[in-house]
Amino acid sequence: MNVCFIGKHKYPKDIFSNELDMKTWRSLADYFGKVFVIAESPDLFFHKAYEKNISVYLLPRLGFGYISFVKQSVYLGLYLNWRYSVDVFDASEIAGGGTAVAVLKFFTGKPIVIEVQGEIFRKRGNGKNLKNWLLQRIGRYAMKKAARVRVISHAIFNQVREQGIPESKIRLVSLRVDLNLFNPLLIYEINSFVDKVWISIGYIGRLVEGKGLEDLFGAISVLKSHNLGFQCLIFGTGPLEKKLKKLAEELNIEDKIKWRGFVSYGKVPQALSEIDIFVYPSWHEGFGRSIMEALAMEKAVVATRVGGITDLINDGENGFLIEPNNPEALALKIKELMENKNLREKFGKAGREWVSKNFEWNNGIKKFAEFFLEIK
Repeated sequence: MNVCFIGKHKYPKDIFSNELDMKTWRSLADYFGKVFVIAESPDLFFHKAYEKNISVYLLPRLGFGYISFVKQSVYLGLYLNWRYSVDVFDASEIAGGGTAVAVLKFFTGKPIVIEVQGEIFRKRGNGKNLKNWLLQRIGRYAMKKAARVRVISHAIFNQVREQGIPESKIRLVSLRVDLNLFNPLLIYEINSFVDKVWISIGYIGRLVEGKGLEDLFGAISVLKSHNLGFQCLIFGTGPLEKKLKKLAEELNIEDKIKWRGFVSYGKVPQALSEIDIFVYPSWHEGFGRSIMEALAMEKAVVATRVGGITDLINDGENGFLIEPNNPEALALKIKELMENKNLREKFGKAGREWVSKNFEWNNGIKKFAEFFLEIK
């Protein structure tokens, strides 16, 4: 079986440095004849790379954005189908990939799969945002044309069903975690900036709108007023970084924030080893990969009760859930964990057990592959 994945995701020019995605393609390649990946180049040039039965093509970033990507993806998809006979075209995101595979279905008659990862039908302000409105329209059209719709959480399953897509077409294929890599028993060298006399609160992820980082900083301000000994480690970069640094100054919490910058996938377990309490106060979330990885590393987690996060956190059993946009409630739960080491350890053990049963890498990949084999 040959599968072609299409998504307007920007890959690095050194394609195989994309550790997480390449780990997925390599695992899936054991089940398929050929795996083709079409994504976006970081520059104006076409890049390609091959490894065994995996072929990755990065399309140049030309003018007209999505239109150019869709046009190039369709041409390349038609060629791959003519040359190798693609059995299924998969869109790993709605706009670029979804449109491209819908066009490819029209020309080739081959079945297509649409993946829905984010809460595109539930984001705040969707009704007022033209881009989100268009995304919803494209999503509904592509999903109706698809043989299957692949979702990553129960929340998104329900949101897709609410768009009139029959349950018989929707399949839940969760993300997965490598428990050998994310292993709390491995010993990592703790960064010299981390004072382990204090409790470390931490976040790992993109610094972008919607992750609730403003609420985290509000909670840090509340905690500082209680004269508690702690530090907050921020791993990640993004367009919100400048705004967040200004907010830290305004709240007078610069001394509590340690900006640690970008961390590669292979270094995430080490970053998590420096954190005692992992905080993820997102306003909307399709799943929450970072939470899953923190649970695997036996970290106590405080997160928001939104989207797919509830697939990962059972409130009071392996973490705490709060409502979004509530810095005071966030601070209260963090404080409770700071003052109760036994509770942190209880949540940590329960968290790893939960992800081991439900999101282990090899079982997840097998389910992912069987999903495509079912279509053929």
